[in-house]
Amino acid sequence: MFDKLVRYLVERAGKEYSAKYRTVATILGAALFLAGWPFLVGFIGGLFPGAVFSDAAINVISMALFVLGVPWLVWAVVWQLWKGQGTPVPAVPTKKFLQSGPYRYCRHPMMLGFFLYLAGWAVRFNQAGACLGALVLLALLVAEIKLIEEKELEARFGDAYRQYKKETPFFIPKLK
Repeated sequence: MFDKLVRYLVERAGKEYSAKYRTVATILGAALFLAGWPFLVGFIGGLFPGAVFSDAAINVISMALFVLGVPWLVWAVVWQLWKGQGTPVPAVPTKKFLQSGPYRYCRHPMMLGFFLYLAGWAVRFNQAGACLGALVLLALLVAEIKLIEEKELEARFGDAYRQYKKETPFFIPKLK
């Protein structure tokens, strides 16, 4: 079902893109993930109000999630730009297979960081709908990773990615 999309993404990965194109793609992707998705979660929260956390817990929990998530997110993005010779945006993917830096701990450190970041916003909004919206978005993103992204990576990097997939956890970092 997703085979055509995977083939399209593999084809795009083989193209060269200008620095301007890569910059614009990165900025638009960052805007979507850092502002767009949290805005959507907050909007959904407004549709289904109802506090989930106590006022005292909101600051502690949301800050803990931000402090845990943002470093993973930033490290993975910087690593993709620097070592991967591409961007975190599927329209301009990395050229190199990454299994060092944050990618030695889990296969999707950028998404791990993003999930924690988004969960921090859901807690901050403190609305049942925001928490539900965040969970639905996270489930959809995990499905996209499993059904499209990992198949595209296997098509691009072959046995090296399949071996990496066997040895490296999906999201929960292996900190040995």
